[in-house]
Amino acid sequence: MAGSSPLKRQTLSLYKKILQVGRSWNATNPNNTQEERKYILNETKHWFLVNRNVHDPQAIKDHLQEAEARLEMALHYRNPYPRPVNLPPKTVTVRPGKKHGIVQERLREQSRPVYVKSIDQESGIKNKS
Repeated sequence: MAGSSPLKRQTLSLYKKILQVGRSWNATNPNNTQEERKYILNETKHWFLVNRNVHDPQAIKDHLQEAEARLEMALHYRNPYPRPVNLPPKTVTVRPGKKHGIVQERLREQSRPVYVKSIDQESGIKNKS
């Protein structure tokens, strides 16, 4: 990730913080500690490497927000893996008509949490945010 100096410092600081968390991670089940540490370190390296050529300041901020959200979720729930996504009530009801389908698709896209946007993009899930 390239960009202005404050964004670069923020990016490097977050990268170091996540790596430190990964190296010192203790799983809720001690038998899984090494596996979860490896997952955190591999995911961190993967996503920072994938996004290293991002130059748009807003895109960099979005990626940083996603990384911070994933870190906070992992620390809060003591689980480094992405949380499942739940859609808001009544967003998957089926009604006839093309316009309703477009509205439903937009609601689904808007309900996707920030911490899964990169995962969605990599897996090919449509994301227009």
